[in-house]
Amino acid sequence: MKETLQQTIAEVLQGYDLGQVLGIESLTQGYANENLKVITEQGPILYRICKQQPLHLLEYEVRLMEALKKAGIKTAFPIADKSGTYIQKSDEHFVMLYEFKVGTEPDLSETVAYQMGEEVGKLSLISLTTGLEKKNAVHLDNCQQLVSEFGESKNPMPEVFGYFKEQTDYLVENLDTSLPRGIVHGDIFPNNTIYNGEDLVAIIDFEEACSDQLMFDVGMTINGFCFLNNELNPDLLRAFLKGYNSHREITEAEWSALPLYMQWGSHGMLSWHLRNELIHVPNQVQYERVLELMRRTQWMRSNEKEIMKLVP
Repeated sequence: MKETLQQTIAEVLQGYDLGQVLGIESLTQGYANENLKVITEQGPILYRICKQQPLHLLEYEVRLMEALKKAGIKTAFPIADKSGTYIQKSDEHFVMLYEFKVGTEPDLSETVAYQMGEEVGKLSLISLTTGLEKKNAVHLDNCQQLVSEFGESKNPMPEVFGYFKEQTDYLVENLDTSLPRGIVHGDIFPNNTIYNGEDLVAIIDFEEACSDQLMFDVGMTINGFCFLNNELNPDLLRAFLKGYNSHREITEAEWSALPLYMQWGSHGMLSWHLRNELIHVPNQVQYERVLELMRRTQWMRSNEKEIMKLVP
């Protein structure tokens, strides 16, 4: 740990009621953020150096976190300094402090899927006020933009590009974008959750949360918690949907759209890989994940009626 970073952290924490810094541990260092575990006299906290997000998006995140707290959503909440401020400017980056949650990624089970359904259902009940409106970064517009860039690709993948264009056209034509809207997390997968055994501790990484059709989160989370070895597990699917409906009942129109939004979830993940350099830079791990998601989506599209027979 660089001495200058240690000094900077100590200076930032002087504005908080957390006591002295007793230790610092590096957790992750990515393009968007650098996360550190800082041990203080009041206990551990998460110290997040925001390398990419502009101020207005961090302010959005604070407003969203306030709404999540009122709704009783299980997450790691930001910590305010002595003056009630959540966002600090340190050197060239913004900094935010969060509660430090202890746990692990879950092993998928019906109990885990049910709990996740409950939490996504609770999230869907938050009122979509003006200050919480934000376009989803995973959007069909972005998929169409990607298609327009395929001709300039430095990493041409004809089998992927052909599939991606056809599936994007299919979703554009068939997705019902008039369905109920609200707050969605947009990326609820096991690696964005913290569990203690089968007990949910927190959903984390709300940085990409936005406003969209509520079925977007349903379809995306099913992809995260109801597939084993790239195959849909009916018991996990039913458990998730039962948990969700215990807080918000899915409408008849939403039920009809469920197989399409499940496809949109996997297709949206695939678009993320293409958009994040795979279209131009070969990466075998990313490529294999893209093929896996492509096969998954193709299976769901071929079995839409069979999927509907699995739901309650």
